[in-house]
Formats: sequence, structure tokens, C-alpha cells
Amino acid sequence: MSKNSLILFMLATAGGFLFYFLHLPLPWTLGPLVTAIVWKAVLKKTVYWPRKLRNMGLVVLGFMMGSPFTPSVAYQIVQQLPVMLLTTSLLISLCLLTGYFAERFTRVGLANSLIGSLPGGLSQMAVICEETKGTTISVVTLMQTIRVITVVFIVPLLALHGIAGSVNPAAAKPLAAAMQLNQLPLLALFLITILFLVKLGKRFGVSNIYVLAPVLGTASLTLTGLHAPVLPPAIISLAQIVVGIKMGLDVDFGSLPNWKTIALANLVCVLTVIAMLLGISYVLSLVYPISFVTAFISMAPGGMSEMALTALATNADFPTVVAYQLFRLLFLLLACVPLTKWLIRKKFCQA
Repeated sequence: MSKNSLILFMLATAGGFLFYFLHLPLPWTLGPLVTAIVWKAVLKKTVYWPRKLRNMGLVVLGFMMGSPFTPSVAYQIVQQLPVMLLTTSLLISLCLLTGYFAERFTRVGLANSLIGSLPGGLSQMAVICEETKGTTISVVTLMQTIRVITVVFIVPLLALHGIAGSVNPAAAKPLAAAMQLNQLPLLALFLITILFLVKLGKRFGVSNIYVLAPVLGTASLTLTGLHAPVLPPAIISLAQIVVGIKMGLDVDFGSLPNWKTIALANLVCVLTVIAMLLGISYVLSLVYPISFVTAFISMAPGGMSEMALTALATNADFPTVVAYQLFRLLFLLLACVPLTKWLIRKKFCQA
């Protein structure tokens, strides 16, 4: 790690402590994220942040997300599959619809607007953009960045201070138990499984493998009856810091001359989707045995790791939130993205 990287890490950690003491949501993710944005955009500092560090952080967060999947939880999820499909379809339809209207205002092209509006991850949307005719990676990245930043700020604030009641995000410590030394062999088994799936996924070019592999690998072992070891809170906070720094450094508002127009239009679209999801989540909580806050976080179009952390902070149903978020990610990769790319190719062929 270079000198500038080390300085940024120390500042980002300080930013995490600041957010923690201010009782802001997701302090160890959003504090470093904001610090990295200020470092790059305001102070005009350039720094190389090793992708391997970010990937290691994602593995830790993925392990944490996969750990609650016991056989009883899996049975509960199977029963909810129809609702998952319905809510996921509604969310994606809302995102694509707002993207269609945003294109009328920004004129960035329908392909850019649709891919940029899909509620997927920044990295996977960038890869999809490279494979899709008529798209510009800078436009898609900007739109996806605005969506992610808006969601990871607005959703935790609404969930913590509007829906969940008086829950102190800094005080919620569901993972505070210490890991025992006799759990190290079990932890090694989980780690070997995760690394095997990462290597296998990279061999077949699977997107977002550093999130999917630990989630699926951990879940597959816990479904056999094994109990995933509880990681020390310091390790989880460190993982959030290295991921948050990379997210902040990936933000590049100055790569486009009309970035302000694109950013404003996309911000309005994301806020519109969030407002609609509040209503849908409330209705869902009335007709289905799921709490309002759990339904809202489950449907929120943010990153899986950020929404899982929000679920922990609000005492929402953690396995349900992760299951909905994972289902949406798989649905996007396996069904929605191929369909969207086909529609875009059809439009360009007819043009």
C-alpha cells in the first residue's frame, strides 16, 4: 500500500468514527465513502486503492450475509418465492420506467438510460455496458453511482428514523459476540469453500463473484446444519471501510460535460422509486406476514451488502432482506439483463 493510500485509509477510518459518533446510518461504509469522494473530488488527490482490498472486504460482508441461512430459514424463503418474484418485477419495472422518462430529459440515449437505471451493482452494470451496443460506460457509471449513493443514504435514514422507530444504529450490535478459538477450523472450512467458488466463478466469468461466492458458499454450508462462526465486530467494520473507500473513489462526476443534468434527472428518478416503494412496502406489510421496515429494505434498489447492514441496524428480518436482495440480483443477471439487451438490440436493428 502506497503512502497516499495509507493516508486515505486513516482519514477514512476517522470518517467512520465521525459518522459513528454522530449516529449516522452505516457509519463504517458511508463515512469512508464520503471521505474518499472529498479526497478525490474536492482535494483533487489521486490515489490507487487496491481492488484486492475491496474484494477481501466483500468476501467478509458476503460471509456475514450468508450466515443466517439455516434450513428453517430456507423453508420460509421457498414459501415467499411468489412474493419475491412479484416485488422484484415491480421494482425493476419502476426503475426501467423512470429511466425511460429520464432519457426524454437528458437525451443520453435509451440504451444508456435503461442500463443505467437497472438496480444492479456498479461493477456488473459496467461490464454489461461494455457488452451492449449503443451504451457509454461513463454515462451508465454516473447514473449507477447516483443511484447507489442516494439509496445508501436515504434508505437507512428512512428505515432508522422513520419506519423502525427509535433504533440507535450505532448501538445495534447483533454481531458483537467474540469468536472462539475452537471455531477456527470451522472458519477455515467456510473460507476454503468460498475461495473455491470464487475461483470457479472467475473461470466462468460470473459477475459480482466476490459477493455471490461468499453468500452462496456460506449459505450452502449453513443449510447442512453447520453454524457459521461469528466474526469480531472490528473485522466487519474494517471490511466496510475498505469497500466504502473503493465506492467513493469510483465516483467521477467530472467525466461528462452535462453530468449535472444527468445526475439531477437520475436523482429525481431514484427518489421517485423510493417513494413508490414506501407505499408498496406498506401495502405488502398489511397483506403479508412481514414488517414494514423489512419489506422496505428488502425492496430497496441498493447494494446487497449495504441493505443487509441496514437490516442489522434496524433489527429487521435479516435473512428475509438478504434473500430478497440476492433473488433480485440473480433475477437481474439471469432474466432482466438479457431481456433488456435484447430489446436494445431490437431497437437498434430497426433504427
